[in-house]
Amino acid sequence: MRFSEERLWEHINDGWSRMSFKQRKLWDAIKRMPEEWELKGYGPCWVVALIGETVIYYDHFEDGFSRSPWSRYGIIDRYQSGNDLEHAVQMVLNNIID
Repeated sequence: MRFSEERLWEHINDGWSRMSFKQRKLWDAIKRMPEEWELKGYGPCWVVALIGETVIYYDHFEDGFSRSPWSRYGIIDRYQSGNDLEHAVQMVLNNIID
């Protein structure tokens, strides 16, 4: 069973409403229209942001957003447990600042 794009947008909008100003500025720079990519060993997941060699994707297995490296367009390399969208964006922001 696929996770619907309509439900995904509900999660994205909820996460956006909880983001700080800095998180929203970064989100505006890295967000993309949701696109299904293959998560190795798990199946399709929605990628919602991309920066460098990192994607943020919606993990419908655990009902949250995760970060992962990618090495080939359309393939999410590594599974990580999900969290809120603003948390995933903050982790990317922390990596940029550090």
